[in-house]
Amino acid sequence: MNEVRFAQHEVSYLSVMSRTDFRPHALRDHRLFESKDLDETRELISRVMQPHSLVPFGDGGGHSHMDFVKLGRLGIGTIGFGSGMQVDVEAVDGYYLLMFCVSGYAEVKASGRTIHVDDRQGVIRAPGEPFSAKLSPQCEQLVLRIDPVALPADVALGTERNGALMHFASGAMRAWQEQLKLIASSPDLLASACGNAHVGEHVESLLVNLLAAGSTEWDASFSSSPRKTATPGFVRRAEDLMIASLGSPMQLADLAEAAGVPVRTLCDGFMRFRQTSPMQYLRQVRLERARETILATSAEVRIAHIALDCGFTHFGRFAQSYKERFGESPSQTGRLR
Repeated sequence: MNEVRFAQHEVSYLSVMSRTDFRPHALRDHRLFESKDLDETRELISRVMQPHSLVPFGDGGGHSHMDFVKLGRLGIGTIGFGSGMQVDVEAVDGYYLLMFCVSGYAEVKASGRTIHVDDRQGVIRAPGEPFSAKLSPQCEQLVLRIDPVALPADVALGTERNGALMHFASGAMRAWQEQLKLIASSPDLLASACGNAHVGEHVESLLVNLLAAGSTEWDASFSSSPRKTATPGFVRRAEDLMIASLGSPMQLADLAEAAGVPVRTLCDGFMRFRQTSPMQYLRQVRLERARETILATSAEVRIAHIALDCGFTHFGRFAQSYKERFGESPSQTGRLR
């Protein structure tokens, strides 16, 4: 039945192609790769997004590409496959992922539902959430990845408070898509945003705040189950391991094993009760501990040693995450005299 429904959408494929006026010309200057090799395509996309499976179908030549550029805590790009493609993602890796089609169409399965995605509506998946998508031949997706720390504290996209389906017909979401379209189609604007930190910050702020305003317009029929008041034991067990072994290397599988549940169950639990993924939560715990330790020690104790004791093995990434979280570098944080 799903195959029949998907085939029916192919009848309107040419009209979809001609209807959209989204032409991401500026992103073409940020091409990451072009490939006809499926394994290479999967590997190169995974470096920017997350591990996933790709299964082609139909006749489209199999020529794939990806354009991608970072703007502060946002990543904007396109992914295109020549042939039809089945994509399966076990869990979005630590960021919010927004997707819609600039050409072609897709059927996305998320939160137990199947939705049609084109240039008029898209989907969002939160950190740790799974999804699968069946993309039409010659489909090109516009993808936006958002670091959770870029969002206002009271906004948790893709959770039970709003949903997974985004409509672009009117309101803030229409304005959001128009602004994204302008940035992705204007080489001069995108170059200015990439080359000037102040311009980049304004672009990031505009997109994030429009998205937060538009989140109240989303279709809640794709929401998760209602929020529970009592945190389940497996979430607390994972948190206990984080605190007890803060300085030790930890993988998602380690946390799931300690909690006694499958990885997907752990991710779902953290998203419902902590509004973030387990690994993102771990990073925040480590950052909080690092800040507490810096404040409680004198300047004789090297910050690099504190970072290492809190589980950060790369000082540069630690310093960047610290500044994003607390608004100042580790060396600017006050210490005991």
